[in-house]
Amino acid sequence: MTKTFDDFIEKKRKKLPNRAYELKYPQNLDLILDLLQQCHEKRTSTMWSLYSYRSVAEYMYYGLKMQEISLEGLRKAIARIAKANNLEL
Repeated sequence: MTKTFDDFIEKKRKKLPNRAYELKYPQNLDLILDLLQQCHEKRTSTMWSLYSYRSVAEYMYYGLKMQEISLEGLRKAIARIAKANNLEL
């Protein structure tokens, strides 16, 4: 039995794996950063609204067949990676 709440939380933290996409699939990080950079370069075009996290996720999911997680989960991971690397759209 755990003695304190802090001990319980620490045990739980060590037990649960980190589920972040960028930690589970680090090989995809460079691709995501490259695609986000391309989106930033295209933001001045007339069709800039099509360059979005969803578009990057759909390209990876359907175009590149990277279906390790759901499309929505991939979109959220891309948004999180963009924020961490100052590439927000």
